[in-house]
Amino acid sequence: MSARSSPPIDVQALTETAIKKALQQDWQEAIRINTVIVDSDPNNIDALNRLAYAYLRLGDAAKAKRHYQKVLALDPYNQIASKNLKKPGASPRKSTPQTKIQVSPLMFLEEPGKTKIVALVNLAPQRALSTLSTGSEVFLKAKKHCVEIRDEENLYLGALPDDLSFKLIKFLNGGNQYTAVIKSIGKNQLIILLREIHRGKRFAHHPSFIASVSYISSASSQGEGPDTTPTGEESEEGTTEETPQAQ
Repeated sequence: MSARSSPPIDVQALTETAIKKALQQDWQEAIRINTVIVDSDPNNIDALNRLAYAYLRLGDAAKAKRHYQKVLALDPYNQIASKNLKKPGASPRKSTPQTKIQVSPLMFLEEPGKTKIVALVNLAPQRALSTLSTGSEVFLKAKKHCVEIRDEENLYLGALPDDLSFKLIKFLNGGNQYTAVIKSIGKNQLIILLREIHRGKRFAHHPSFIASVSYISSASSQGEGPDTTPTGEESEEGTTEETPQAQ
């Protein structure tokens, strides 16, 4: 009499849960779920990448490297595996646990006119976002009609909303400089903090950002929260910040 076969697993549901756990930085649970997927389908490249990254974040560089190598055996040109194998933490000699990221509060210090909390649009796939960490620096890349946000490997993460992109392209062309860090990550959501670090002569007397009145009152009473307008550029009365004129 043959042994009873196990019921098939719901790979899609498990994948969504695995990504959710990674976004929550619950690496132990992420390992458990991705292991179930890989046991069912040893050639599931996305699950292998997630499993390797979870091990990397827990400081188990040997297991992380082994799973990344499995990915490259299946897909020699896989960018995620190649990128993470090059990171210092992927070396077995450096296996310090990374279960908690210490972020300096100064990175999130808000300054009127100089900083802005922004929810990105046109996000990269969830599997790309699940490898990000709160507090990580990201980078602005101005295109013709939008400002993209990319990671240290120049991989696309998302874009600034159209109205803010339009304004910052002018400021960037005028010599302004900005830094950006990841403030929070969620399902279908990536929020960054933009900070003006240099103001060009052309816009020396123009603040980069104007916070909405409704956001300021809400933030002071509740501690912190996202803008109530798409980018916070409109005031409570609905008036829009004056756009700098090209000279």
